[in-house]
Amino acid sequence: MTIGEFLPLYEQNHVINIKSWRETSRRLHRHIAPLGSIQFGDLKRMQVITWHQEIGRTRGHNAANLALQQLHSMYVKAVDWEVYDGRNPADRIKKFPKYSRARFVQSNELPYLLSSFSEELAQGQAFFLLLLFTGCRVGEAQSMKWADLDLERALWHKPTTKTGVPHTIPLPKVIVERILGLPRVNEWVFVSRPNHNNGWRSSRWCRTSISHMWYRIRKRAGLPDLRIHDLRRTCASWLAINGENLPVIQQTLNHASLQSTQIYARLSVAPVRRALDEQAERMLQKKEPAPHSREPQNEEWPG
Repeated sequence: MTIGEFLPLYEQNHVINIKSWRETSRRLHRHIAPLGSIQFGDLKRMQVITWHQEIGRTRGHNAANLALQQLHSMYVKAVDWEVYDGRNPADRIKKFPKYSRARFVQSNELPYLLSSFSEELAQGQAFFLLLLFTGCRVGEAQSMKWADLDLERALWHKPTTKTGVPHTIPLPKVIVERILGLPRVNEWVFVSRPNHNNGWRSSRWCRTSISHMWYRIRKRAGLPDLRIHDLRRTCASWLAINGENLPVIQQTLNHASLQSTQIYARLSVAPVRRALDEQAERMLQKKEPAPHSREPQNEEWPG
């Protein structure tokens, strides 16, 4: 069996059952499909290393590592399903090092970003302000349904999340007001753009439309390096900078452990700057000793 012949089986019997199946399917067709003509037992480790390096060069290190992980998973499933009994060529391939991204919107950048938001239609404004003010993930906002909202009490009940458990979060008043102003055309809060022939589409807002709008927003704001996930990081970082404790930030982001949350307390130098400034002032306030309080010492340098 070739890798290309196995791909449909892998998608139909495994990928479709995982939460991020859309992203995984796109990754398969973008990165694994080019290997499709190779027989399962003919793929060599050196080929995988070259393939992994090329993806890293053209698509980025994270994309390359995820593709390698997917290829490894495919071979594991092939063995489990008894369609292959050889070695896994993706074993022991060194991944690119992973660094935690620390980018978030600074105070001098925020006015430009908010101004750029304001130039979008009501749905776009509500969507991106929701990401910024609550720190939710893009997929969570994209999947928001009217049935999940208790707007009288300003609560959003997320039935499913990345951690696998439901999550309820309060909504800021400004977000409630924005959502109340959106048309309720189907079960989704954020829906596809209107079609002039058929009215509103019945599906939720697609990721492609969100990405196009985000590109326009960040370009207009003069923040070309800002990623959409950085809005989540901005929410958490601003909470930490302004003194909120880690458990509150953990609950906001729905992290499974404090370890994932602690990075946000380290993203800004403001607390360190404040502590060092205060320490310097305390030291300077100490009175200098009287001239006679210490006798000069005659010291000789060795040698």
